Amino acid sequence: MELELRALLVKERLHELEMAYCRGVDRRDAALLQSIFFDDAVEEHGQMYRGTAAEFVRWAIEEFLPQWDITAHYVLNEWYRVDGDRAEGETHRISYHRQRQNGGLHEVIAACRTFNRYECRDGVWKISYRGVSRDWVTEHTGVEALYHGKFEMEPSRPDASDISYQVLSMFLRGQRM
Repeated sequence: MELELRALLVKERLHELEMAYCRGVDRRDAALLQSIFFDDAVEEHGQMYRGTAAEFVRWAIEEFLPQWDITAHYVLNEWYRVDGDRAEGETHRISYHRQRQNGGLHEVIAACRTFNRYECRDGVWKISYRGVSRDWVTEHTGVEALYHGKFEMEPSRPDASDISYQVLSMFLRGQRM
């Protein structure tokens, strides 16, 4: 029973890493995003990026994400295996990317799977390797009118001005826990 309880707690930690990835990317929070990886972690983000996780964070925050007005990442299926201080997981994710283009909205929606290796070092679980494969991707022209009128609400922001930082006092930038 003790091993099963430990495995459940570890799986919760791994889930928190996945949630931190999404928030870090969508809020452009480099410190939060970096916090999920060990310093020697490797990121293989398809043909888009291959290298160290630290350089991936820099690339994502400084080069890839600025082209999008907003992104939203959603975790779907998560499946983990825990073996002592090592774990592996497969996570399915859908990501939404929107940019203003030629006076209109351009939207890209994609699904991927991540294949992660996790380790516990000095009592802390983080990602030591992440690989990504694409399941599907689609793009289309968005409808600006849908963001106004009866569907209008506070817009998400890809930075520290996001409403979540105003109303959630426990969600500070750069902090995972």
